[in-house]
Amino acid sequence: MIISLPPVNADFEAVGRRIRSVREARGLGLDQLAEEARLSSAELSMAEHGRLRLSSVQLHALTSALHISPRVLFETQIDVSRIRPL
Repeated sequence: MIISLPPVNADFEAVGRRIRSVREARGLGLDQLAEEARLSSAELSMAEHGRLRLSSVQLHALTSALHISPRVLFETQIDVSRIRPL
């Protein structure tokens, strides 16, 4: 299954949706990913809803914890069927 998302032009909501899609495809809970990325659960939730601008350090921590390339968060399509649980 491929999810089509609009291009990112500083669209924090789209990046947040991508983070959540990958997190769920990986089978990770919000608290679990937040802990692995050294964010609070509230920060991760706000990021997933586009209410928090993540720094490059935070984005790196999230993508490392999700085992994805940072570019995945900026692609217009994510094939979640290819993302396996951790």
